[in-house]
Amino acid sequence: MIRLISAELFKLRRRRMTRILLYVLLGVLLLMALILLGIARLTQMDLGLPLAVPVALTVLSSLGTVLAVILTASAIGSEYSWRTIRTMLTASESRARLLGAKLISAITIILIGMVIGVAAGFVMTLITTAIGGQALDFDFATASYARDQCLQFWRVFYVMLPYISLAFLFSVIGRSAMPGIAMGIGLLFVEPIVSGFMRLAGGWIAEVPDFLLNRNANVITGLGELPFAFSSIPFDDAPSVAHAAIVLAVYSVASIALAFYLFRRRDLTG
Repeated sequence: MIRLISAELFKLRRRRMTRILLYVLLGVLLLMALILLGIARLTQMDLGLPLAVPVALTVLSSLGTVLAVILTASAIGSEYSWRTIRTMLTASESRARLLGAKLISAITIILIGMVIGVAAGFVMTLITTAIGGQALDFDFATASYARDQCLQFWRVFYVMLPYISLAFLFSVIGRSAMPGIAMGIGLLFVEPIVSGFMRLAGGWIAEVPDFLLNRNANVITGLGELPFAFSSIPFDDAPSVAHAAIVLAVYSVASIALAFYLFRRRDLTG
C-alpha cells in the first residue's frame, strides 16, 4: 500500500495540472493581499497581518474547494482517459488498494496545498504591508489566535471532504474526470441557488436544504467567523453544529464507500 501511495504522490507532484492549480491559488491569495492593503490605506486600519490567515482560509473554503475537486477527480478519471487503468491494476495488489492509494494521495496533496496556501497568504500580506509603509505589529499572534486558526484550518478541510468525495465517486461512475469535476463544482455553485428557491417554497421543501451540503458547510466554517464569508444563513435559522457535522460526514463516507463498491464490481475498460 505504501508503494502505491508513493507512486500516486509522485505522479500528482509531477503533473503540470497540479502546479497550475497551485499557481491559481497563489495568484488569488496575492490579489487578496493587495485588496487588504488597499482597504487598509483607505480606512487607516490594520487589516493586513491580523487578517492574513483568516482571509487565506476564506479563499481555501471557496476557491480551494474548486481546485481540490479538480485535483481529486483527475487523480482517478485521468487513468480512464489515458487508458492506463488496467495497467495500474496489474501492478497493484487489489482494486481497493489502488483506489485507496489514489484517494489518500489526492487528500495528502490537498492538505499540503492548503498549508502552502496559508503560509503564502501570510508571507504575501507581510510583504504588501511592508510595501504599504504600515508597521509590522505581531501583537495579534497569541496562542489563542494560533489555536483558532488551526481549528479553522481543519474545519475548512472538513467541509471540503464531501465535495472531494462526490467528485471522486462520479469520476468512478463516469470513468472520466469531467463528471466528477462537474458534480463537485456544480454542487458548490448551483446548490445555494436551488436551496434559496426551496426556502421560499415553504413547507417540507424548505427543510430539504438542511440536509444538503451548502447550509451545513456554512455552519462549520461560520464557527471561525471567516471574513467575507459567503454564507447568508441567519444564525438562528441554521442547523446545529452537530447536525451539520453529521450530514457532511454521511455524504463523505457514503460517497467513498459507493466509489469503492462500484470500482470493485464493475468491468474496467481502457
